[in-house]
Amino acid sequence: VHAREHQSNTMEGPIGPPSEHRAGPTLACDSVQHWLLPCCTRYPGMHVSRTPRWGDVQHHVDSLASHGILKSKKPMHVQVANTASNNQLLATSLSKSAETLVAPLLNLGMPGCLIEQIREDAQEVGATVAKMLPTAQRLTMKLEVMGEANCSKWHRDNYVARAIITYNGRGTEMLRHDNVNFGELENRGSNSHIVCDGSQIFTAGTGDILFMKGVTFPGDVNGLVHKSPDKRYHANGKLMNRLILKIDVKKLS
Repeated sequence: VHAREHQSNTMEGPIGPPSEHRAGPTLACDSVQHWLLPCCTRYPGMHVSRTPRWGDVQHHVDSLASHGILKSKKPMHVQVANTASNNQLLATSLSKSAETLVAPLLNLGMPGCLIEQIREDAQEVGATVAKMLPTAQRLTMKLEVMGEANCSKWHRDNYVARAIITYNGRGTEMLRHDNVNFGELENRGSNSHIVCDGSQIFTAGTGDILFMKGVTFPGDVNGLVHKSPDKRYHANGKLMNRLILKIDVKKLS
């Protein structure tokens, strides 16, 4: 079992031996199962870097946005309490939820490998989060297109945790705690005043699996400071939308 510190300000950079003073805010892991390791308690988040195998799907995602697909879909709720210890029951619930999540994408010309990846991610990441937080009341899973509405301010989530995957475009931006002016953060200061060193902003790559601890995550280290990436636009001025999977834990029993 191996988990390594990340030494670059993007999740796609080189990975080397542990170097606490140079590492980003999250622990780089080889798989989501490594999120269960004791060493993860020392970090406000973890991530798994991946190389997307579904190609450029920007036009597909923009089409979803223009037709309002996924816009009105309610999040899926997966019961964790009383099922986390029953692997088969939890797996069945996650499988059904995953099928419901990807159903709106079928028959739209979306690459089959992307649909399958989303289905697999919902099940594997969901199962890992449930094992990590067996006292969670439930998992809240949502597949959505992120466009004009995003979290552009640096913040910490006021709940337990979120796993997030961005399937096209740039992923979530984040900061080490020693690069945050917490006085400005807590008093809703401007982004430029919250960040001490703007060259040390870390970004999850396309397809990476990121786990962010919220302020109510159990333990001494939590509350990853993060925000959505800046909006990007096509040459014609139209917004480039992003397809995102979120798996949240709002409360523990």
